[in-house]
Formats: sequence, structure tokens, C-alpha cells
Amino acid sequence: MSDGSGIPPEGEQAEDAVQERRPTGGSPRAAAFFDVDETLITAKSMFAFLRHWLARNGDDGTLYRRRADALRAMAARMPREEGNRLYYTHFAGVPAAELMAAGREWYAGYRKGPDAFVTATVRALARHRAAGDRIVLVSGGFAACLGPLGADFGVDLTLCSDPLVGEDGAFTGEIGTAMIGKAKAVAVERTIAGFGLAAADCWAYGDHSSDLAMLSSVGHPVAVGDDPVLGAHVRRHGGSILPATGGRRDGPGRTDP
Repeated sequence: MSDGSGIPPEGEQAEDAVQERRPTGGSPRAAAFFDVDETLITAKSMFAFLRHWLARNGDDGTLYRRRADALRAMAARMPREEGNRLYYTHFAGVPAAELMAAGREWYAGYRKGPDAFVTATVRALARHRAAGDRIVLVSGGFAACLGPLGADFGVDLTLCSDPLVGEDGAFTGEIGTAMIGKAKAVAVERTIAGFGLAAADCWAYGDHSSDLAMLSSVGHPVAVGDDPVLGAHVRRHGGSILPATGGRRDGPGRTDP
């Protein structure tokens, strides 16, 4: 499910573009929103998955380097939202079920890495869960990557970019919402309202200046790493800064430095 904006009428999004798990009891008083790439995990999931996908289909790394270089070059001269949309054109015509299966394979391998997860963020997420807060992922990635990650962490909700699926069950190469920048803030604000929570009680974690709007939407902003824009924001608003050091995740709820 997207945040409700920009969905072309002729397309449909992947069925689990948003995954929700309802709490078993009580009424959470706050929500914690987590960017994913270089905030919760140390990698850029979209590039890591693209490498996996192309290797799965016989690439020796040559095609990946060419496509990744082209994406980076275009991202340097266009808004991040447009770069996000461009990424998904690489999957036009691919059956959604096949891409989702590849995402599960990618994450199963990725999570075994010795520095795959940002240790401080994973520990913060565990503290929020223990406190009974809603846990929400907010990312420009898509369900193929974020679905298995969200299941691993037991998150309540995932807000992400939503590749559209045609009547033939294949991705069209288009997306409804590019969950980048301002779109993250809009989705977070709508989610807070939908949960019936107060923004002042909620938390948001991000690593890049494009997360500024999201961090500005809550009362407790947290910068991960050393982005100067986010660092300045959290210092002005009484937030905090976490180190981006990577560590291993050996089991549910456990991350070792």
C-alpha cells in the first residue's frame, strides 16, 4: 500500500508493498520510524539487490557495474525521487513473484554478513519494541528487499516505494510513490494520525539529508552517522546522534558489534 498519492489508474502495486502486523495487546503511545539503507542496515539495499538479481541471472559483475555506474551518474544530476523511479525501470516485465523470491534469497544471504547491520540502530529498535512502540520502516526500497527484513525485525508497518504490477503479474517498470524526501514526511504524518498518536511522542531515524523532512515530522529526531544537515537539525531540536558502526545479526533481536 502506498501513502495514497500518484498511483496510475492502470497499474497495481505489489501485494505486500506494505506489510502490517497488529499488536497483540495494549495501545502503543508512540511510533518509531526507521529509514533502512545506511540507517538500519549498512548497505544500500537497492544496489545490493540489483547485484544479486543480475548475478542470479548469469551476470559476472560486468552488467551490474555498468548499470550501477549509470544510476549513480544520473542520480548526481537529478532529484533523488527521479533516480528512485529510474531504478525500477530495470525490472519491467519481471514477474512479481520471481522478484519477491529473489528478495528473500538476497536477504537470507545478506543478514549473515559480519557488518550487515548498524548496531546502534538495531539496539534502539529493540528498545522501542520493548517499550511497546509501533515500529515502522520508511524507505525508497521496495517489498522484495524490505519484506524479509521487516519480517526478521518484526516491524509493524513498512512504508516504501511501490512498483506497479500489470494484469499479467509482471512489474510494469513504473512506481506509484517514490518514498524519498518529502514523501517520507507525508507518509509518516499520515501514519501518526492513523495510529492516533502525537507527533511529539514519536521518533524518526535517518542517515541522509533527504531524511530531514521525516525527522522534522516527529518530536524525537535521531541522526545515524555524520550527515552535517541531520546533525545540525538534531542538535537544534534536542535529538541525538548514533554511530553508523556495522555489526552482525545472528538471531532475532540480537546484533553483535
